[in-house]
Amino acid sequence: LHTIYQVGISQSDKHIEYFWNVVESLSQEDLRKLIKFACNQERIPFSCPCQENGPEASHVPPYPMKIAPAEGRDDRLIRSETCMFMIKLPQYSSESVMRERILQAINCRDDPLSG
Repeated sequence: LHTIYQVGISQSDKHIEYFWNVVESLSQEDLRKLIKFACNQERIPFSCPCQENGPEASHVPPYPMKIAPAEGRDDRLIRSETCMFMIKLPQYSSESVMRERILQAINCRDDPLSG
């Protein structure tokens, strides 16, 4: 899945399964919004220009995506660290809560850096 799970998270964790189930069911438009939320890019970067001797000014977030633990449960929101292409994901109790929180996160603003 081209994902790095940070310390304390495993691909087999229930909330990670919820996450991927929701992601797989998203429309193309919502997938674009999720990418924008996670790394502030219009699409997933295929490579990093600085690794190809490109100018540092054109640096894009690293690929693959990282998923890190976040404190809290159903009452907490998903957070992202766009410069690291990282999502901080609370351990939501159900797939329906995961869907609600993902949709809330990706639809709250079109551009999180627009001010």
